[in-house]
Amino acid sequence: MADFMMYLIDAIIRHGPVVREFRLAPEGGAPLPPWQPGAHVELAFTSRAGARHRNAYSVVGEEGGMLRIAVQREEGGRGGSRVLHDEFEPGMALEVSLPLNGFTLHPGSTRTVLIAGGIGITPMLPMARALETAGASYQLHYLARDSARLVLAADWQALGEDRVRTYATASEGRPDLGRMIGPWQPGCELHACGPSVLLEAIRAAATAQGWPQRHVRVESFGARAHDEDRPLRVVLRQSGMTLDVAPGKSILEAMIEADVFVSYECKRGECGNCYAGVVSGEPLHRDVCLNARQRTIGMTPCVSWARGPLLELDL
Repeated sequence: MADFMMYLIDAIIRHGPVVREFRLAPEGGAPLPPWQPGAHVELAFTSRAGARHRNAYSVVGEEGGMLRIAVQREEGGRGGSRVLHDEFEPGMALEVSLPLNGFTLHPGSTRTVLIAGGIGITPMLPMARALETAGASYQLHYLARDSARLVLAADWQALGEDRVRTYATASEGRPDLGRMIGPWQPGCELHACGPSVLLEAIRAAATAQGWPQRHVRVESFGARAHDEDRPLRVVLRQSGMTLDVAPGKSILEAMIEADVFVSYECKRGECGNCYAGVVSGEPLHRDVCLNARQRTIGMTPCVSWARGPLLELDL
């Protein structure tokens, strides 16, 4: 369980049609806790209707003693981003965890490729700044559906045109990921953040270019409702429990709410800590951490779903 402290919202800045940047100052003038590029914080807050939310957001940077995060409004999500957009204003308080980091920048690399999809630019920016400060060789590639969704422009433009390539995929088409990544050589590192479909494509392209898996680090957006998701009944064999889970809520969240003993950490399908064996049912895998063999016998309930109405897990 992360430690939390109170922050006040100092400013909210719009970036494009669906992203708002929150600048947060520790209450009482306390100093910001230390953090590293790639870190995220968890926000805990309550809606006007009384619903409790706990959402994780990457640290974009700090400005004048304030922590910067960016929140993308998700209409099909679990509601936390909509609450932050619609109900919170400057001067209001939020509970914010100490910075956590499971997506670290590898020191000492000879060449680093950074790829961001949409709001996945948020952890890439502090990584790029750190590499720039160190005088390291790197390239940042930023993909979005259209130019209006290439958010936080002042941050990536400050890195220089020679360091950043942007791609508006709706008008320009999807770029050649293999060419973008290039062949692996000793000392090369690849970091990517974005939706799971992009990360799967990046992993496949990197493998085709000879990149060892340990040199490819990814961070996904976490559980989201998908169009094909339907209400799901989850049977937990060892616990003797049956849970009905609606689209938009992860299976892991339903288990946590039901006080099921389950191990977890990232909640984004990256670490594999919540891995559970599948007794029956057909999983829809949306993680970015399991190999083909692991997927034949289990799944990550933090982000994955099921193809049919019933799923039985060995928990």
